[in-house]
Amino acid sequence: MRSHMKRSRSIRLTALAVAGILAAAPLQALAGAAPSGPGAEPELPRYTAEQLARLQDNVLEYDEINDRVREYNPTISELWKTYEDSREDYKNILTEMESQTRLLEDEADEYFALGDFANGGVLTYNSGVMKSSVKSIRDMVNKWDNDTNKNSSELRKVQKKVVAGVQSAVIGYDTIRQNIATLEAVVQLSQKQYEIMQHRLALGLVTEKEVLSAKNGLLSAQSQLMALQNQQDSTRRTICLLLGYDSDSNPDIRPVPEFDINRLAGMNLEADTKKAIGNNYTLIGQRTSAEGKTNSQTENRSRIIDEGDQKLTIEMQRLYQEVQDKKAAYDAAVTGLAAGESNRGAAERMYQNGLTSEADYVGQMLSYYQKKAAKESANLNLWQAMETYDWAIDGQATVE
Repeated sequence: MRSHMKRSRSIRLTALAVAGILAAAPLQALAGAAPSGPGAEPELPRYTAEQLARLQDNVLEYDEINDRVREYNPTISELWKTYEDSREDYKNILTEMESQTRLLEDEADEYFALGDFANGGVLTYNSGVMKSSVKSIRDMVNKWDNDTNKNSSELRKVQKKVVAGVQSAVIGYDTIRQNIATLEAVVQLSQKQYEIMQHRLALGLVTEKEVLSAKNGLLSAQSQLMALQNQQDSTRRTICLLLGYDSDSNPDIRPVPEFDINRLAGMNLEADTKKAIGNNYTLIGQRTSAEGKTNSQTENRSRIIDEGDQKLTIEMQRLYQEVQDKKAAYDAAVTGLAAGESNRGAAERMYQNGLTSEADYVGQMLSYYQKKAAKESANLNLWQAMETYDWAIDGQATVE
């Protein structure tokens, strides 16, 4: 019995100490939490094993950008880690306090059953104090949860901005990469064309002006290629920094997939504009601002809100038209490439059979690569226009 009472007093004192400390302590985010950023292990419950393996395979697919930002962007990952650790720690403390309260009640019941009403009464009193403390802590945790839900919303807003920036960078990187591939072929063909022109000049078949034009075309292609290669390196470093890749990891950044034309079927300018107005962060701030104490202040607030809605409506119209224009350009480029492929096939057959000159053949190849580059560029331009439109619906459009 003595041992039993000793254990009860220990539990009582420990529980009351925890309750007293926490009842007076403010609930706040824990500082200095370690980020889950570059090289760290994301939590499995958030991903399937297959998804986690994809995130860690050093291959970047376009559809992985959002998760990659969430887990490995140095700033975003640290913010999420701090938020989640703080919430989990306080909830664990509350769970422990509730468990200790139940234990005190059980101990009190045991004393009462043994006829020890003095110690039973003390434990009952202390369990009541603990219950009161638990209620206070629970109320504060609930309030903190509500506040941190707002913080979570702010975190998602910041994350979305980073994701949108990375998407644009990856689309830009892919545009550069495809242009480099095209220019490499153009440089080779331009070199061949220049050599042909030099040979024909020696035969008196062309003028020096025509040879100089071919040389300038070669030099221009070489210069463009060098500039794009430098730009590609810079863009790649930016992408790696934003997605938390180590400088020496050299991730394989995969090409942006072909645009899914079915996405256009989901566009509805009127409905999308309403969603954009409801989601826009700037307009939300205006709608939730203080109404003002005077008629003048109230009228000014209403005017600002109306003007914001009108500006975003105009911006959505512009973005919608941008998508339509890029779709028309894409269709034209697809048609142009189909014609270019047909001409290239005919030129290859004619050249193999000796029915066309090497100069004409090279000219047809240059035309084909130009059409190929136009189609690839049109695909990426359509991607960017559609992503920008969707981000506007999600609240990211700028309202000035």
